[in-house]
Amino acid sequence: MVMTQAANRQILIVEDDEDTAEYVSTLLNQAGYNTVAVDRGEVALYAIANGDTDLVLLDVILPEIHGVEVLKQVGSLSFLPMFVLSGYGRERDKVTALEAGADDYMAKPFSSEELVARVAALLRRIDWTPQPETKLVVRQLELDIPRRQAFIRGERLRLTPIEYGLLATIMRHAGQVVTHDHLLQVVWGDNYQGDYSVLRVNISRLRQKIEQNPRHPTYIMTVPGQGYRMPTSSRY
Repeated sequence: MVMTQAANRQILIVEDDEDTAEYVSTLLNQAGYNTVAVDRGEVALYAIANGDTDLVLLDVILPEIHGVEVLKQVGSLSFLPMFVLSGYGRERDKVTALEAGADDYMAKPFSSEELVARVAALLRRIDWTPQPETKLVVRQLELDIPRRQAFIRGERLRLTPIEYGLLATIMRHAGQVVTHDHLLQVVWGDNYQGDYSVLRVNISRLRQKIEQNPRHPTYIMTVPGQGYRMPTSSRY
């Protein structure tokens, strides 16, 4: 089924296995996306820097430049959504990719329907703008909703679409506990229920950007066994 949001979306597939690249490209084309496939990390970095890419679908095992290094380099330069599709299914490999900057991770072999659904969910993070708010403010943290910009103590934060979605959701419920499953459903979608590692790693990345001491957070606090809470006061 062609998704209405897919029109004009350009997806860069970085995969050195020709059969896999062709299969994924065909799958996404059938869903309405435009695709370009490359087989090396350095070619991918050039395409990202010089093209009009909306999302990167990346294998981590690549010739010359490892996929994790591609993640790090892209993350330092842009907010482009990065989706890792890897032959490694271990939890440690998934966490490594997420910590390096991946917004999502799927292991091969994969469900074609789930892959398309997750790509669509990740792209929705780019378009999603909560209404009717124009601004969210919690202490020294501020979100400019129309511009999709975040500031801490007056300094602009560089957030990925996933990090922005997490922060907006938690700020909207400031003073309350936001459960793990609610965050997964709102920010990632229904296919992610119970996938707490992707949530945990992105919360950690977000804390690195907004907390003065990420080991002792004062903005995004863990509520064991439940979720996260953002205090409305610095005294909690």
